[in-house]
Amino acid sequence: MNLRAAGSAAGAGLLGLLCACASPGPARSYFLEDSYARYYAAGSGRTLRVERDGTVLDVTCLPVELAQDKPRDALPRALCANSEIPVLGRARKDGTDWELSGFDVERPTGRCRPLFRAPTLDERESGPLRSCWNRLWEVPTALVVYPVAVAVLIGVAAAPVWVPLIFLR
Repeated sequence: MNLRAAGSAAGAGLLGLLCACASPGPARSYFLEDSYARYYAAGSGRTLRVERDGTVLDVTCLPVELAQDKPRDALPRALCANSEIPVLGRARKDGTDWELSGFDVERPTGRCRPLFRAPTLDERESGPLRSCWNRLWEVPTALVVYPVAVAVLIGVAAAPVWVPLIFLR
């Protein structure tokens, strides 16, 4: 293998490493799925819940945590206007996802998962998922921070051994 090919391979490997957080899987339009429904972010900050039978509910009036893992009959209606959760219509199945083009739900072009923490609910609800190029700095930072954090933890755990040795000198 010549030097140019080795350099190209190393550059491709480094680029692959640096892009490790960009698009860890296929893009999907829903941000949450439970045993009863899928949740979609729609325009104007609305949250739609599509039941297993295709019924589309506007659950914007409910925090997602209160609607998650509950059947339609058990949803807390008191938080919504007129104590009713609006039914917007029915969606038809389009492969493995629902066809929601009439409900102002955009298909994301990619998704991004931070390396240092799990995405918050606000980040998942904030609309279409974005590219991860703005998180490119996390990969080299993780290569420095994680080993330092491990060394500090080991040092703290071993402190009963090394601290007395320092004072005995």
